[in-house]
Amino acid sequence: MKIFIAVLLALALAAGLAAAIQQDSGYILIAYNQTTVEMTIWVGVGVLSVFLILVMLIFMSLRRGAKVSDSIGSFWSVRRAERGRSHTTLGMIAFIEGNWAKSRKLLTDSAKDTETPLINYLLAARASHALGDTPGSRHYLGLAEQTTNKASIAVALTQAEMQVESGSLEEALATLTRARRNAERHPSVLTLLKKVYIGLRDWNSLLALMPDLRKHGGLSDERLAELERQALMGQLEHTAQQGDIGALQQWWKHVPRTWHRDNGLLLAYCRVLVAAGDADSAEKLLRQSLKLNWHSDLLKLYGLIAGSDLARQLSAAESWIKDHGDDAVLFLTLGRLALRNELWGKAREYFEQGYQLSPNAELCFELGRLMANLDEPAAAERYAQEALQLQGQSLPSLPQPSLSKLKD
Repeated sequence: MKIFIAVLLALALAAGLAAAIQQDSGYILIAYNQTTVEMTIWVGVGVLSVFLILVMLIFMSLRRGAKVSDSIGSFWSVRRAERGRSHTTLGMIAFIEGNWAKSRKLLTDSAKDTETPLINYLLAARASHALGDTPGSRHYLGLAEQTTNKASIAVALTQAEMQVESGSLEEALATLTRARRNAERHPSVLTLLKKVYIGLRDWNSLLALMPDLRKHGGLSDERLAELERQALMGQLEHTAQQGDIGALQQWWKHVPRTWHRDNGLLLAYCRVLVAAGDADSAEKLLRQSLKLNWHSDLLKLYGLIAGSDLARQLSAAESWIKDHGDDAVLFLTLGRLALRNELWGKAREYFEQGYQLSPNAELCFELGRLMANLDEPAAAERYAQEALQLQGQSLPSLPQPSLSKLKD
């Protein structure tokens, strides 16, 4: 219906124009310099109409051409993006396979055509590092940092990891220290710092890092305890090298009280005290610790220490029989303390009591040595053989010369 009405209107307009042309065609005069052009109004309208139609056609053609151009540009952009993704994937595969040169070429060639140029350049830096190309590694780290304003931590971590791998721990520490200003609690920064401090044997710094590692390092309680023990042991070793008993005692005072009950650390500290010439402090500390924490390793060490008052030391150990009379290690310790007091009979008695509770190589060796010095060679040999058997080192049964035959 609308088309029909439009056609009627067009026909009416055409009829009107035709009638107007017949009544009065008018004219248009155009003069420019010495040139004049004269035409009827309706011819001018026709010329103008043709001109406008030509302009519209040209405009439509240009628009169509622009769309074609955009389509062509879009096609090549898609192609470059696909190529970038493909080469990046191949570069990563080559990286994982350890083909460093191929990986670097693929990753760098496709870096500008991928959505992840940061990753491309970081992996290229690592590939350069693996190739021993330090300048190349620095170059690609610089390009990586330029890809985004959020790249600084990733670049610093990559650089620090490569520095650690090459043994440049001081340089790695400087890199991580700068990174920590912007990411103080970043788990990866903390983990790498831990590794660097251990490598540098900087136990004080490692202990200072423990609170942050505990909160943000993502480590298990067991691993955290292991790290703290390692740092404390390192501090103890460093302090022991000074040969200053006062410094050792001061160090122990500053060790957290919870670690005073750690058997490994306590044993190490007592051994260092004895080596430094302070057996009395070690004896006292072990005696007090055994009242709270009965442990065979502490007990054994107590029997190996020669304090200034050996009689009191033996008496203290004898007082433990009431509560721990079924502990063979206690009787091993008592026997050794009796030997230090030159109480040979009591030493034998204690060793034999321990042997009856639980025969072990140490008790057998002690009994064998004591029997030999008490001029009981048969018993000494028997205990020595049993000690070897308990250690899994028994001798084969072979003929041996006898004294009577040698005399003949």
